[in-house]
Amino acid sequence: MQISLVALARGAILLWLLLCASTALAQADAPPVHWTSPASNGPSQRSLTDAPLSAGAWWAHGTLTLVPLGGVYGASRVRDERLWATGAQAGAGMLAGWLPSRLLFFRAQDAGPRWTEWSVATFGAGLVLTPPLAGLGTWAMGEWAFHGSRDRGAALLGAMGGAAVGTLLGAAVFGLLEYVTGPGPRLQAWRQSIALGFVGAGATAGYQWAGRGPRPR
Repeated sequence: MQISLVALARGAILLWLLLCASTALAQADAPPVHWTSPASNGPSQRSLTDAPLSAGAWWAHGTLTLVPLGGVYGASRVRDERLWATGAQAGAGMLAGWLPSRLLFFRAQDAGPRWTEWSVATFGAGLVLTPPLAGLGTWAMGEWAFHGSRDRGAALLGAMGGAAVGTLLGAAVFGLLEYVTGPGPRLQAWRQSIALGFVGAGATAGYQWAGRGPRPR
C-alpha cells in the first residue's frame, strides 16, 4: 500500500486550517451559563460553576481515567509489543486527533438542553474527521519511529477502525461525565482528555491487532 508523504502533508495542512477556522467560529461569542431563579424573571448573578461537585462526579472522572490507560496496556499484550511503544503510539494518535475531536464536545451554550443545527454539524464533523487523523498519527508513530508492523496496509486500516470505535466510546463517556457533573464548564478539559484517551487507545489496539505485531528486531 503506497502512501505519498507529500499528499499526506498537504491533506493534513488543509484539514488543520479548516478545523482551526471551524473551531474558532464555533467557540466565538459563547456566553457564560447562568441559572434562573424561580422568584425572578432574569438570570441570577450566581453561576452554575459555583455549585460544588459531588463525590460521585470525582469518582467517575478518576475511574474512567484509568480505562484508556488499561487500554494502552492491553494493546501491548495483543501482539507482545513493548508498553512504552504502545504508549507512544497512543500519544501520537491523541495528538493527531486532538483538534478535530474538539468538535465532538462543542454545543451552543445558549441552546440549553437542546441540540442546535450547528451543534449537530460540528459533532458530525468531529465524528468523521477524528478517526482517520488519530489512526494516521498512531500508524505513523509505529511505522517511522519504531520497527513497524508486519502488514503496513492492514495496520493503517486497523488503526483507523480502532480509532473509530474509540471515538464512539469517548463521545459516550464524555456525555456520561457531563451528565454526572451537571451543566457548566467544570472539569471540561479533564473530560475531553479522557475521551481523547479512548481514541488513542483504540487506535493503538487496532494498529497492533491488524498489523500482526512489530517486525522482528
